[in-house]
Amino acid sequence: MATVTYEHVNKKFGDVTAVKDLNLQVRDEEFLVLVGPSGCGKTTALRMLAGLEEQTSGDIFIGERRVNDVAPKDRDIAMVFQNYALYPHMSVYDNIAFGLKLRGVDRKEIERRVNEVAEMLSIGQLLKRKPKELSGGQRQRVAVGRAIAREPAVFLMDEPLSNLDAKLRIQTRAMLQKLHQRLLRTTIYVTHDQVEAMTMGDRIAVMNEGVLQQLDTPENLHERPVNLFVAGFIGSPSMNFFDAKIVSGPGGAVADAGFFRAPLKGKAAEAVGRDVVLGVRPEDIDDLANAQQNGHLPVEAKVEVVEFLGNELQLQLSADGKVFVARVSTDTQTRPGAALRVGFNLRKLHVFDKATEVALR
Repeated sequence: MATVTYEHVNKKFGDVTAVKDLNLQVRDEEFLVLVGPSGCGKTTALRMLAGLEEQTSGDIFIGERRVNDVAPKDRDIAMVFQNYALYPHMSVYDNIAFGLKLRGVDRKEIERRVNEVAEMLSIGQLLKRKPKELSGGQRQRVAVGRAIAREPAVFLMDEPLSNLDAKLRIQTRAMLQKLHQRLLRTTIYVTHDQVEAMTMGDRIAVMNEGVLQQLDTPENLHERPVNLFVAGFIGSPSMNFFDAKIVSGPGGAVADAGFFRAPLKGKAAEAVGRDVVLGVRPEDIDDLANAQQNGHLPVEAKVEVVEFLGNELQLQLSADGKVFVARVSTDTQTRPGAALRVGFNLRKLHVFDKATEVALR
């Protein structure tokens, strides 16, 4: 068992800064997800922890041990890669056992661990097969099994599900969650898929352009994003944004977005005269014909596109030249070109300073 700590870690490739002043602590037995768009530095951060890249400056600790100068094989980590990295000429059994053999583990202990892992991952019947005889999902299970058999202090996973189809990705995601609950090993999981991050992580570290933007629980990231980037990156479909200006009104400060004026409270209400960006998630926009109007700001909109998703409708709406998305009940009766009165849930309204992009709370 071990914590993982990054202290003021930087990584440069020539003139390009891949990771900038990363300060992050992963708790013992935690499942932490590093998420962000391609090129944000998340994989580089993982590779520095594994010892596959050397940081330009800063310190990395596994437990109490500073590992800056420790060889990868001595860091007590195991890594699962995106491309499985299985030896094609070896059987499943030998692929799982290979790392243990290199470390001189006793043959009987190797057999015990391989069989235990195979049972855990339901691949016992595949131990004699070669990788070419396996499906993508089975190969990924073998790669995970090889890591588990090592019994490391820390698991590192670099986009391990990205090569799987949608259905298999969901199944394997559930398998990894169950494995973590059973093994309780510190795990750092890299992905660009925010749905994976939200469903798997105890906490999520959101990165952009090499900088850690927010480290928090999935619930807090969704409900209380610290800036415009996190708000737009977390959530599917993405949050709707509207430019506005905070002005004084008869009942107090309001955010004037042109086709609607939203009353404000707290810190945002104190920023009269400031240009802001208002954020409303698609699920916080309701069809007022089928929802209680209390706490909702009514908006007259035109329906541009209707997408039926089985349990809900996803509507592309427009008002005053602004296009936005709403997720509403299938009870809503509408069609493209129709007018629809929707309500923005004021309790879920997000306000960001336009200049700094920081949330005003």
